[in-house]
Order: sequence, then structure tokens, then C-alpha cells
Amino acid sequence: MSLISKALLVLAVFQLLHSGFSSHEFLTIKKRLVTQSNLDVAHLQLPTDVQLEAVSGVVLLILSVFMSFNKLCYLSLGGKLKVLKVNEYLKEINMNKATSDKNRAGYNPYGEMCYTPNLIDVHAKREQVAQWNKIREPELLAKKD
Repeated sequence: MSLISKALLVLAVFQLLHSGFSSHEFLTIKKRLVTQSNLDVAHLQLPTDVQLEAVSGVVLLILSVFMSFNKLCYLSLGGKLKVLKVNEYLKEINMNKATSDKNRAGYNPYGEMCYTPNLIDVHAKREQVAQWNKIREPELLAKKD
């Protein structure tokens, strides 16, 4: 835990304790008024400063807990035993460099998103296949003989 998170934690705990003590005092005074007088105390609510103190104490407590988390460290699996910090164990991957061989071969790395079979002209594809079969038929007949 850093010094700031410890200070926030102490401040939050004091605020929560003080707001709890203040609300307890308010309730005891309210009970005393009910028993000793005929005043209507049903409309009395907890003062807003006590409510705000409790809410700010909870917010500061949550903030101090999140600030107390340390960054993750890892030991490298191969090579020297060196502690790796957060941004050291994975390097940036450039899509261009990662797919350079595939790009040279004409492969589209975004093919799943670009290829839409429902937009293909089915009739044109059938004509292409029929022409290919016509060209290939004499070869198949020659192989059978």
C-alpha cells in the first residue's frame, strides 16, 4: 500500500466512525424527545451533513482500496530470471508485419468480415463452374480409357 492509499483509508475510517457516532447520537436524542415530550418527531430525519459524511467515507474507502493495488509483475519463463512489469511481457503486434507473408500471397486477413456469400452472383458462379466442367470433361474421359 502506498502512503496516499493508507492516508485515505485512515481518513475514510474516521469519517465512517464519526458519522456512525453522530447518527447514534441523533437517534438517542430523538428517542428522548419522544418519551419526554408530546412532540411529533416522525418527520425528523438524519441531518444531511451526517449522510454526506457517511457517503464520502464510503467513497474514500473504495478509492483507497483501488489505489492500494500494486501493478502485476511476472517472472520470465525463458532466459534470465528478471521480473517483468506490466507493459514488458507482451510486445505490440503490427498487423502489417504479422501478416506480411499472407499479404504477399494475396490472403486477406479480414476475409471473414469482407467475404459475404449472400452478395455473390450465384448465376455467374454456376456459369463459371459449367464452363470449367466442359473444359475438364475430355480430360476425364481420356483418363478413364
